[in-house]
Amino acid sequence: MTSSTAQEEWAYVAGVQAYVYGYPLVEIVRTCALMTAVDAPTGYGRAPVNQFSHCPRPWTHEDRDVVTPANDLLYSMAWLNLADGPVVLATPAPTGRYFVIELVDAYSDNFRNLSPRVVGPGASRFALVGPGWSGTLPDGTEEIRCPTNLVWVLGRVLIDGPDDMHEARAFQAQFTLTATGRSRLPQSVVDYRPSTSPDIAFFDNLARAMQDNPPPAADAGLVAQFARIGLGGRQRFDAGPASEARLAGLQRAAKAGAQLIEGHTRSRRALPWSINYAGGRLGTDYLARACTAMKGLGALASDEALYALGDFDANGEQLDGARQYVLHFPAGQLPPVDAFWSVSIYGSDFFFADNPIRRYAIGDRSRDLRRGKDGSLDIHIQHTEPRQGISNWLPAPSGRFYLILRLYHPRDEILKRDYVIPAVQRVDESTAG
Repeated sequence: MTSSTAQEEWAYVAGVQAYVYGYPLVEIVRTCALMTAVDAPTGYGRAPVNQFSHCPRPWTHEDRDVVTPANDLLYSMAWLNLADGPVVLATPAPTGRYFVIELVDAYSDNFRNLSPRVVGPGASRFALVGPGWSGTLPDGTEEIRCPTNLVWVLGRVLIDGPDDMHEARAFQAQFTLTATGRSRLPQSVVDYRPSTSPDIAFFDNLARAMQDNPPPAADAGLVAQFARIGLGGRQRFDAGPASEARLAGLQRAAKAGAQLIEGHTRSRRALPWSINYAGGRLGTDYLARACTAMKGLGALASDEALYALGDFDANGEQLDGARQYVLHFPAGQLPPVDAFWSVSIYGSDFFFADNPIRRYAIGDRSRDLRRGKDGSLDIHIQHTEPRQGISNWLPAPSGRFYLILRLYHPRDEILKRDYVIPAVQRVDESTAG
C-alpha cells in the first residue's frame, strides 16, 4: 500500500466517524442559518437571532425548514446566541392547555423542557446563560445553564381544532424573549456553506461549528482522533500534508456517512414500528443521535413524548403510495397517553406532501372520525380517496412514505413496552376503494 493510499484510507475511516459524530451539529447550524435569514429569497427565514417567531398556523407541506414537523400544534421558534450574555425567557401561567418549551443545544440534545409539569402555577421568567457565563442574573429570573452558546428554543402549543385557533394564538403570544446583550449570529452560522450533496463542505462547516461550540468532555476521546484529518474543537478545517489523498478519503467518507445514517433511520429488521425510547437525549450514542437529527430534528425527551416510526407494513415491505393500507386500533387499544396522540405521514424527503384535503395527520382530536360499532378505529392510508370517504383518510404521497406516531406524555404501559402498536396492514385494492 502506497503512502498516498494509506493517507486516503485513514482519512476515510476517520472521516466516516467524524461525519456521524458531527452530522447533528452541522444540521443544527444549517437550520439556524436557514431560519434566521429573514431577508433570504427561500422564504423560510422566521426571525433574527434571539427573537421568537410565533407561527400563526399549523405547519403544512409548504414548511420545509425543519424535517418531520407535527401538524397538531402552533410552533414558536427562536435561535439564541448566549455568547454575548443571558437571554430571558418568559412563560405565561398555565391554563390547562398543553404546551412545552423545548431547549436544544448545538449537538441536538434536548437538555431541558419547560411545561406545566415544571413551571408551576404562575407566570415564570428564566435566564438562559451559556456554559462559560458568570455575572448577576436579571431580577426575578431562574438560571438555566446551557451546554452550548447556540441554543434552539422550540415551543409547542396545542390547538384543539379550528375553533380554538384564536385562543391558542393569544396564549402563544405570551411566550417572550429578551436579550441582555448584543444579538449576533455565531460565526459558524454566518459562514455556513450549503451543499446539495455530501462533500468536503461538510467538514468545513463542522470545523467552524466545533469552534463556536466546543465538544462536551464526554466526547474528548473520539474528537481527539479527528485532529489528524484537520478537525478539532478550536481549529479550522485543514487537510494538511498529502491533502489530495486526504480530501479524496474525506469525500468518500461524506457519502458513506450519509448513507450509513440514512440506512439506520429505518428498522434494520423491517419491523412495523420502531421506537427510540431515549428520545432527544442520546448522550454518546452518536449514530442514534445522527439518525434522530436526520429524520426527527428537535425530538423531545421520552418523558415528554415518544416517537414511533413506521417505514414498513405488517409483511416487512416498505410503505408506498402505490398500495393501500389500514391502521386498525381495536376497541380500548388506542395509544396510551395523558396528553394527546397523532399519526403523521411524510414523503421520502422527510416533509409533508401536498394532498387534496390538506390533511397531514389523524389523532385523538381529529373531528368527524368514524368508529366501528365496537369502538375500534381504522385509519385508511392511501394516495387516492378511499371508497369509505375522507373522514378516516390519511392521504399518502404517490411514492414511498413513512409514518410517525407521536405520543405526548406517554403512559407506563408503552414506556414499559407492554403496549404494542398495531402494524399497518396492506389491503386488497379491489375492496379498499
